[in-house]
Amino acid sequence: MKRAILLFFLILISTAAFAEGKIDIPEPADLDLVEEKLLLEAIRTAQDAVRNSPDDAEAWGYLGHVYLSHGWEVPAIPCYRRASSLAPHTFKWLYFLGRLTKQRHPETAVKHLTRALTLDATYAPVHLYLASALRILGRFDEAQQHLVRAKRLQPDNPFSELWLGEIALARQNVELARTHLEQALRLNPGQSEAHALMAQVAIALGNKQAAKQHAQAARAPSQYGDLSDPLWWDVLQAGVTASLYAERGRRYMSEGDYASAVAEFAPLISDAQKDIKVWFDYSVSLLYTARHPEALAVLERLLVLLDTDMEIQKERSVDEIAYLKAQAYNYMGQIYYETGQITAAIRACRMALQFKKNKTDSKSQGQLNLSDYDTFFSNVHANLATVYENTGQLGEAIRHYQAALELVPSQLSVHRNLAGVYWKKQRYTAAEPHYKKVITHDATDAQAIYRLGLISLVKKDYLEAVSLFKKVIAIEATHVRAYGALGVAYQELGSIPEAIGTFERILELEPGNQIALDKLKELRGLK
Repeated sequence: MKRAILLFFLILISTAAFAEGKIDIPEPADLDLVEEKLLLEAIRTAQDAVRNSPDDAEAWGYLGHVYLSHGWEVPAIPCYRRASSLAPHTFKWLYFLGRLTKQRHPETAVKHLTRALTLDATYAPVHLYLASALRILGRFDEAQQHLVRAKRLQPDNPFSELWLGEIALARQNVELARTHLEQALRLNPGQSEAHALMAQVAIALGNKQAAKQHAQAARAPSQYGDLSDPLWWDVLQAGVTASLYAERGRRYMSEGDYASAVAEFAPLISDAQKDIKVWFDYSVSLLYTARHPEALAVLERLLVLLDTDMEIQKERSVDEIAYLKAQAYNYMGQIYYETGQITAAIRACRMALQFKKNKTDSKSQGQLNLSDYDTFFSNVHANLATVYENTGQLGEAIRHYQAALELVPSQLSVHRNLAGVYWKKQRYTAAEPHYKKVITHDATDAQAIYRLGLISLVKKDYLEAVSLFKKVIAIEATHVRAYGALGVAYQELGSIPEAIGTFERILELEPGNQIALDKLKELRGLK
């Protein structure tokens, strides 16, 4: 309480100083406790910029960014307020003012954000934060309008559906609340707030089992989905502490910019670094920038930490550490494979699989998400199968593709690959159900449809073969082999004119095709 009063007093002093024409720069109350040299230098540089250009809105705004990026919201507010007074028609300063004041001063936030919307009504986050302030004030109808607008502008944002569900539940419209909250959880399955609200919905609907499940999920720490907010990225860029380097690195990873991610993670790597996620993310970024030896060294260091560091072993359960080791070995297998070290790749993937435990052993799962756990080990089996397939060890490839499907039966890529191995071994009957699975979910997979057509030819199901080959041609009009197989199917059905027309089409595509010429000679002799 004393600290809050002190911070408020500092803001009042800085505001009064502005009124008197003095440049009194707001500072965090606990600035004297900061020891990080990089942070102190960043603050000093930003403050000097304000002193040198007191009428520069960008200088004031950047100082606000430096404060905000390191968690000092209170001194950031007068910086943004000053920036807004210097540049009253600049959207971003109003946006940040509204964002920072929505919780403690929602009325003020509504004014700032409403003004911001007059400058740019297409920025989804401003609608979300305005809706949040309006919800606090009990102005649900207006909040709902802005949530709907935010959803329209950014359909995959994880908050519109959550807050629409909350409003519906407050109005006792349980079915509507359920609709919104189910969609919220599809967008962000780990959001505890949505599970807590769904537990209330389930109780209202009399579904005690579902209520219990959602209540259990609600007790886990919330995992917030990303909100596309480019202006917040500007704030993060001003940060110089380790957590912000990591956050920027992960942002670059999500955008596929692994070179920039490496540059952000590199300063965090030292013998003192104990954050396992930093080590993982750094290794992955190195891997996807083809810096294989460095990525391998990072993963080896990670395994040493998991084996020997007492702090990490206290923070993580035995099962979590085992799962992390499996992930490290899987990445090592990928590195070895990409660098042509096949034996080492197989050994690393097999090491990863040693950490897979029976999913019927509930104790073995610890706090791990069972779906993610199965998907990971399914991918390890599939990766190992790919290595075996590409080295001609088809029996082992089949075994591991099958193991992958036992864990996650819906993986189409694995069905496709397994069917391909069966095809290489001329086990066409075994390949058939997997190709059917593929085309059930991807009706444009020409290779799968073509091979099913060939299987129908072998089974003498000529009408089915004709249907399948026609589908291939509809997808790929120049598929010469499909035309040839279609001609054969027509011939077996006794449809000689259609067969002749099909082989003539081949000659249009490939003049001089000897097989087509021979078949036409044969077919014309039958007329």
